Order: sequence, then structure tokens, then C-alpha cells
Amino acid sequence: MTEIVESSLPSFVFHSNRGTQVFRAALEPLGGREYRSADRHIDLLYFDQYQGKRPPQDVSVGFTLIKRQQTIPIDNKLQMANALIDAGINYPRVYFIEEDVPDEPDTLWYIKDPVGTAGKGICVVPREGIARNFEFGDIIQEAIQDLLLQDGKKFTLRVYVLVHEANVYLFQDGIVVLHGAVYDPQSVDPKVQYEHTGYMDRKTDIELSPFSDAPFYGEAMTNIRVSIASIFQSFKELLKHEEGNAYCLFGIDMLVRENMSSILIEINDRPNLIHTNIVNTRVNIPAIQAMYCVLNPDCCDHLPSGAKEFELIATL
Repeated sequence: MTEIVESSLPSFVFHSNRGTQVFRAALEPLGGREYRSADRHIDLLYFDQYQGKRPPQDVSVGFTLIKRQQTIPIDNKLQMANALIDAGINYPRVYFIEEDVPDEPDTLWYIKDPVGTAGKGICVVPREGIARNFEFGDIIQEAIQDLLLQDGKKFTLRVYVLVHEANVYLFQDGIVVLHGAVYDPQSVDPKVQYEHTGYMDRKTDIELSPFSDAPFYGEAMTNIRVSIASIFQSFKELLKHEEGNAYCLFGIDMLVRENMSSILIEINDRPNLIHTNIVNTRVNIPAIQAMYCVLNPDCCDHLPSGAKEFELIATL
């Protein structure tokens, strides 16, 4: 294996206030270095302004995140559901008032806070339990029950989607989040249905692994590719007019049914990028590297051999 001479690498400055160690591990091998206060230019800025945080001032910026005004309607569960319904996509079914939910036996329903994250503001109830738990402003989402299982347990998939210059790219790996309890489609136990907090604890029953290791990876990824392309067409008016230096890395949470079709659960416009060591090493770090190589193709020659890439799947 030929060693890359450091001077042959393109040089650039990056700055992130989320997942800093992941960005460092991903971009330093490509010739990047972290922003210093004396720098007057940042080539790649990944800065979440949540709670009023401000990025460095008086610097010029190359690539920067799409303004949150454009992506909040995608991140917000209620606004996202409305956009999808307007586009003719309403599966799983979503309702906004209890009276509209059909009275179907043996169905379960999620009640969700539209801005809740990491499993917060969620409960799962049978049809008769909606009225006791629903508050105005929540969404009511059908619980899909004919799920593909792994080791008898439910799992959620996290896949990464990059939007840049009205192009939609899908990273060719992801994260399988395997729940800790054996699956029962009629159970309302959070550990069975949706809870996966504490996955960094070594003693947890929750398991995270690269999607590409799963035996169903090939067929499921094929269907996810088609599904994501269709879903993001629903957000065309929000994303297609952004400036050429703007980008967004979305974290998409999905389920896989027994027939291998994929089901969208939610979209995160500022996803968590720090997970377990194996997921960071095999998924998150390669995803950041591949993302920068879409933004700056000059870095592509310096990707590790065989590295997974972002695949162009749609143009808005």
C-alpha cells in the first residue's frame, strides 16, 4: 500500500460545533485542519445555531449548512407530514385530531410531539387510548406492525441523505439500531417499540451495527433508494433554490417491512453524528468524508480504497 505524502493532500479548513471528533477523524486524513481563531476563511462549516449559538464572525465561508428556515419544515414532524400528504404520500397514516383516526381493532398508534427528538415526547397506545394521551399540536401516526425483525426484535434504520445544489444523494451505508426487547406487535412497551436511549452503555441490550453488515442490506437499500428519491421530491420548493455553497446532511429514520419495503419515520436536519466506536469508524466518519468529496471533488482521490460513497438518486 502506497503511503500518501502529506504535502500531496489538498489543504482546507473545517469547523464544526457538533460531532467535532468525528469531523476531525474524517477530514484530517483528507488534508483538512480545524479552524483557529486567526483564520479568516473556513472551507467547510457545519455549525448548528440551536439555542442562539453563533458561528465565527468576520470570516468568509465556503460550504455552509442550508438555513434552518428551509429545513425546519422537514425536521418538524407535523410540517413534514403535511408536505408528504400534499404530495400524495400518507403511509404510515398520520392524523392531526383524534376524531379522524379510524376505529380499527388491534391497531396501535404513536402520539408524537412534532419537535421531540431521541424518543422524547412519544407514546404508543391502542386506538382507545388516543383520547387520554393526545394534546393539541401532537401528531398521531400509525404503528406499522408487519415489520422485518432481526433476532426476533424490532430495529430502526438511520440512513444519511445529502442535499446540495438541488441534488439528493444517499450514503451507501447506515446504522441498524436493534431494540433491546423481543418484538410483540401488540405491545405498548417503549423498549419494544421505540426506546433506544442508553445505547452507549456497554451493558445495554440495544445494539448498533453498520447497515451494510445486515443480510437484508442489498434488497432493503434498493427500496430505500426509490423511497427517499420520491420523498425528497415533496420538499422540492424548500430546497431547490439554495445557493451553490449550501448543503444539508439529513439523518433519516426508517423501518423495513416483511416485504422489504421501507417506511419513513422521521427526518433530522441536524442529526447526531456520534455513536458507538464501530459505527463511528465504519459509518459516520466515512459518511463525512464522502460528503466533503461531493462538495469538493478534488478530495475524492484521497478517499480510502473501497470507501462507500454518496450516490446521486434524484434532482429537485
